[in-house]
Amino acid sequence: MNKKLLVMTPTILAAVSLTACSSSNNDTQGGTKVTKSSKKKAQPKIKFYKKGDTVKVGKVEYTLKSAAKTSERNEFEDSKPKNVIKIVYHVKNDSKKDLPIGGDVDAYGPDNSKLKDYPVNDTTLDSIAPGKEADVITGFGTKKLGSFELHFKPLTDFDSKSAKFKVNIK
Repeated sequence: MNKKLLVMTPTILAAVSLTACSSSNNDTQGGTKVTKSSKKKAQPKIKFYKKGDTVKVGKVEYTLKSAAKTSERNEFEDSKPKNVIKIVYHVKNDSKKDLPIGGDVDAYGPDNSKLKDYPVNDTTLDSIAPGKEADVITGFGTKKLGSFELHFKPLTDFDSKSAKFKVNIK
């Protein structure tokens, strides 16, 4: 009996101590708390393109033609943003499938928030055939003007990274 007690006591003590040392972050809510640090972590260097550059993403080429503030407003749109920016870009479809266009760009405002689409008068939502090209017009609503990021990526390409353009709109 004494030998059994001597063998079992360390096992029980080890189990109790391991349980006591478990992290309190393992709650049923999932995730971990994000804390802001006074030190900034080094951000990876991002290659930004500018107006007029042509960039190939997968089998699609994008050329940013213009990005500017517009006074156009859509009378049927419920949202009334303070500013609307109008983006005009050229797309060349080098793939073997039809390419949806018009929803292939995301815009991020001066505060790094993703902007909502805003239909301007010439908004293009369509598709282009393989080997064909088109000019595309789209709009975004924003509270502030300043430096914007435009991320272009075909809707059908899940593997490629976006072509990122930076524009300043005043």
